Order: sequence, then C-alpha cells, then structure tokens
Amino acid sequence: MENISVVVCVYSGDEAGEFETSLNSIVSQTHPPDELLIVEDGPLTSALNETLEHIESTVEVPVCRVRHAENRGHGAARRTGIDNANHELVAIHDADDIAVPERLEWSLEKLKATDADLVGGYIEEFDTDPNEPYAVREVPCEPEEIREMAKLRSPVNHTTVLANREAILKAGSYRPVGQMEDYELWARMLVNDCKFVNIPRVLAKVRAGDDLYSRRGGLDHVREEWRLQRHFATVGFVSSPRAGMNFIVRSIPKLLPNKLREGMYTTLFRQEGKAQ
Repeated sequence: MENISVVVCVYSGDEAGEFETSLNSIVSQTHPPDELLIVEDGPLTSALNETLEHIESTVEVPVCRVRHAENRGHGAARRTGIDNANHELVAIHDADDIAVPERLEWSLEKLKATDADLVGGYIEEFDTDPNEPYAVREVPCEPEEIREMAKLRSPVNHTTVLANREAILKAGSYRPVGQMEDYELWARMLVNDCKFVNIPRVLAKVRAGDDLYSRRGGLDHVREEWRLQRHFATVGFVSSPRAGMNFIVRSIPKLLPNKLREGMYTTLFRQEGKAQ
C-alpha cells in the first residue's frame, strides 16, 4: 500500500501564483505522488485555468481534473476528491499551502511503521515569506493523546493528512457542512476505532495572518459549533454534558474581535518561530 493520490480543491477565490507554488511543492516531493487529483469547485478564473494547464503539460505526475458546475464548498469538494481518487492512500493538500519536500516520504514511512489509518504532522504559519514563520502548530503524536485532544479540538493539521481512503469512506467521508468538515470526519473515524498518529515534524507551511483568524469568528461559526457538538454527542464521541461544555469553551473565541481571537489562538495553541 504505497500508491498515493493527492487531493487538492481549488475555487475562483484562490490566487494563481500561490496555487502554482502549492502544486509545485507537491509534484516535486522526494516521494512523488502517483496522482494529483484537482477538484475545481465551480468555474475558475482564467489565471487559475492557465496554471492548471501549465502544470498538466509540464509535470510527470498524472493529473486528474474533476469539475463542479458551481461552487459547493470545501466539504463537498473534498468528498468529490475522495470519491474520485484512484489509489488506496489519499493525501489532503490545500491550494495555498506549501508542503515540505519530504512530506509524503515521511508520512508514508510512519504510516507503514505504525499500521495507522491516518498520519499528520506539525505546520508552520507565515504571513508572506514561508522561510520566516511566526508560529508552529504542534499536535499530539501518540494515538491515545490524539484521541483525548479530539474531544475538545481538532488533533490533526488538515493539510498534512495522509490516510487510508477506505477508512475515510467507511466513516462516511467528508460531508458538505458549513465549516469544520475535517474535524467532524476525524471524530467519525475515531468512533470507528481508526488509528491516528502525528509526526513531530513540520510537514507543511501555511499562509495565515488576519484573514485566517477572521474566518474563524462570527455567529455562523457559533451556530456551526452547536451543530458539531450535538453531532459529537449523537454519535457517542463525547457525552452530552461534555458537548455542552465544549460548545461554551469553543464559542468564546468566535465571538471576540479578530485581533483578540488571533492573540488567543497564537498564545494558547501555537509556539513562536520555527519548530526545533
């Protein structure tokens, strides 16, 4: 089990230069993927189409493009990607993030050594220069630590995931919900007794800044949090009292002004600078 499909979802709001840099970081891996599966979530800009055409014509990795007639959101796009992937392992990669060159090599080695269903790792966050990160998001690495953290917040950095496709499908795959479709999927996989591990290494560099944290706030996110915690209680991932407490704790940052929310996230959940 070594063949890997990398699933990348793109929509008209993505920036073509960042998208090209992101794709190049995946096709130039020390362990190249066996398929680059691009889900076009609605009509793309001419610049994004030109980027895709250039990638298709210049890289050795097979490129498969799947199109949605209209924008359907991240959950639906990733579900389409998983459904159409041609290999037994799938790696998730965001259209504006940069994978470190050894990401797939390290992840595949870890997955085989631990017989895990899903492998992730750390990320570095940066504003403009990927070589000058301002924070690192570390995650627990052992299965039981991951399972415990998952009861309060996501224990996996989404853009670092390499997973068994069949395990994702058995858990119901991504669902076209408003937000947090990845966290919801991890919970369903953990309820199915899937084994998660994380690598204590940075696997991706992620564009952050004000826009990242502004997308995590507002009443829509609070309503989505209520839906998510009710779902967790329904499937038996957490108890109803725990779900209620989670809702309160996790909703507070969503109602804060953006600068305060950014400060809370970076202070409580990030480490400054590069990973050691």
